[in-house]
Amino acid sequence: MFRSVLPKTLRDLRRGFLYWSLGITALVALHIGVYPSVRDNPALNELAESYPEAIKGFIGFGGELDWVSAPGYLGAELYSFVVPLLLLIVAIGAGSGALAGEEERGTLELLLSLPVSRVRVALEKLAALVAEVVGLALVLLAALWIGVTAIDMNVSGAHLAAATLSAVLLAIGFGAIALAAGAATGKRSIAIAVSSAGAVAAYVVNSLAPLVSELEPVQRISPFYFYSASDPLRRGLDLVYVLALVGIVVAAGIAALVAAERRDLAAQA
Repeated sequence: MFRSVLPKTLRDLRRGFLYWSLGITALVALHIGVYPSVRDNPALNELAESYPEAIKGFIGFGGELDWVSAPGYLGAELYSFVVPLLLLIVAIGAGSGALAGEEERGTLELLLSLPVSRVRVALEKLAALVAEVVGLALVLLAALWIGVTAIDMNVSGAHLAAATLSAVLLAIGFGAIALAAGAATGKRSIAIAVSSAGAVAAYVVNSLAPLVSELEPVQRISPFYFYSASDPLRRGLDLVYVLALVGIVVAAGIAALVAAERRDLAAQA
């Protein structure tokens, strides 16, 4: 029997991690394979200029919408929506199931029978969430690096790593919010709803703020703003934006630990 929650949780995640890894690798291969035909068609940028500003806001990543350059293509096709969406699904799923899911399945009592505190259980669940998201991000980064090297895309590996790190921190932040909501309510559905609604709202606010002046003050507190505004695929790592995302992760993580400690989980098991 495992005397620590972390290794058991990681063991339970291994099959899902394999399927996610295969899916991410296939997705990257598909997009990288299409790029040579896009690179040789500069008319696509002229087409992009005709798009409504609202559309550009949703599919652009950091800088100007640019299909032809490698950073612009990867930003529009992967990092503007697909990469954060996939990592958010993983993180929110892990966070919502960490405590609330265990409680609903009736397995929380077994976890609490271990000689560890409720805070440590929550902390190890959070660590498993982080490990899963980071592991999938490394798979993504490796697949991208192989692909961009194979077809000679002009994008720095350091810049790819910077954009991926930002996506990881964004996902872990909302995953920790899901963990906190689940710990506070004991309901996985509520944890998913709260964290998903927060992520959608943050994405919409960040995308529409350039068009709606009333949203501009709110945009500066959107996690998606800190994720994309520094344009990491073109400019690399920006510590100010990264630290802002780290702050969100830390705050949400602390909220999850406090919720796990204050709620009488044992009585609900």
